[in-house]
Amino acid sequence: MAAMSELDKFRNSINFNLALGELSHEDLPVVDNDGKHPVVAALVGEDLPVLLRRVRNVGGYANVFVSDGATVRMLAFIDASCAIGASDAEDLATDGSRPSADATVGMFLEYLALKPNGVRLPAQLEDDRPFIPAPKEIHFAQV
Repeated sequence: MAAMSELDKFRNSINFNLALGELSHEDLPVVDNDGKHPVVAALVGEDLPVLLRRVRNVGGYANVFVSDGATVRMLAFIDASCAIGASDAEDLATDGSRPSADATVGMFLEYLALKPNGVRLPAQLEDDRPFIPAPKEIHFAQV
């Protein structure tokens, strides 16, 4: 049997914490039109476009958990049309200091830490632009 990748181990940890651990009684902020809570996992060293592709693959909005090995942060990729505070968010389409296309997820987290009102991601359609509030650190039970 092949050894599990770090990302697969993190996904298992997320599943455990959502089912039985620290997050089992928490309501995740992102809910899709079918009432489901899409979850995406990422590691800080991964390329940001890889994370954005994962979010797009689950419908464009998701509860995103990011691990650096010691800390887990949760990001909410929320539909800007129904997000409270989205109008105050910085627009990544016009922000010259935004992360480049080759940025890592960790670089994006550092950028978000400087944006207390969150950010709005560029998109092909104006009404399809995710809003991302400031990330929050969460506590995971050990698996």
